[in-house]
Amino acid sequence: MTRMRTGFLLIALTLLALLSLACTEAPEAPEPLPTLAVKVASAETREHQPVARIAGVVQPDRRAQMGTRQAGTVESVLVEAGDLVEADQPILRVDARDLEAARTAARLQRQAARAAWEQAVQNEGRFRRLYEQELVARIRMEEAAVKSEQARGLLEQAEAELAAAEINLDYATLRAPFTGVVSEILAETGSFVAPGPPLVILEDRSRLEVDAGIDAASAMQIQVGQSLPMAFAGIEGTIDGRVQAVLPALEGTGVGLRLRLTIEDPPSALKPGMVAEVAVPATQPSRLRVSIPEAALVRRGQMEGVFVVEPDAEGQLRARLRWLVLAARPADARNWVEVERGLSGGERVVVGDPVDQLADNQPVTVDIPVQD
Repeated sequence: MTRMRTGFLLIALTLLALLSLACTEAPEAPEPLPTLAVKVASAETREHQPVARIAGVVQPDRRAQMGTRQAGTVESVLVEAGDLVEADQPILRVDARDLEAARTAARLQRQAARAAWEQAVQNEGRFRRLYEQELVARIRMEEAAVKSEQARGLLEQAEAELAAAEINLDYATLRAPFTGVVSEILAETGSFVAPGPPLVILEDRSRLEVDAGIDAASAMQIQVGQSLPMAFAGIEGTIDGRVQAVLPALEGTGVGLRLRLTIEDPPSALKPGMVAEVAVPATQPSRLRVSIPEAALVRRGQMEGVFVVEPDAEGQLRARLRWLVLAARPADARNWVEVERGLSGGERVVVGDPVDQLADNQPVTVDIPVQD
């Protein structure tokens, strides 16, 4: 009897469980992703020239260390470090009261010498007329001519002394030899300065140079006038530099070569002293590598990938997210990146704004393909 009751209890519990499952609502199916129109580009297999990265230092095209030829006390400093100054603009003045006094004396001396010369010229003319009228001897006319010539020599000497005094006075004011940026001021108002040591350093930053050490094998692959991309910390993208020359490294140990590049019209953020990473052709042979437009990249954290457009089993085009391993940017490319692993040549990838809107496996329709 007990066994029968136990059996009925088990049957009842089973029926209750089945009823409970029957009453439970089935979960709703997720809404299908909308179909999105996208533009695509084909991954290309391109010849890859390996690059080497060498470090260089940015330098100004021109750099003037300005000093004075006059000893004296600094009267005024008219600029500050970082100021942009025009050519011939006053930068610093040295106390020149003694030079001003010397110039005044030279002017008075010239004035006296000119008056004496003018008087001597008049005397020469008068004695010449008297000689022509046979009223004085020839020797008196010749003496007057000699005195006139001597007076002219004294006038020329006085004018030269005045010019020298004005030049010395002009050296008491430092003026910019070219338009540039004041890099450093090494003197203060009230300090005594002497001829020789620099007081102000002026740099022309309208064109910059980069000097980078390079090995002989890499230097042999570079031509004068060639354009090489350079990267700088804190500046987005790359900046092209034109190869000016390959020079011997005569400074320091004097071993190796220096690659000199010029940067025309550099951005304001680029300053002398910054470190440049120059991409130069490496000595390894070129090889084929898959390249894609940079506009196709999906960046999530430190991962980079693309949406590859391919049909599913029913023929519907879908954008499938695929993570990639990228290679270093090639030296001759701007808007393309090279793929080390994860993509084959000919595969189509989504480019443009839809890259940030797509979800993995989302259905898509292909708009006008992107051309190179």
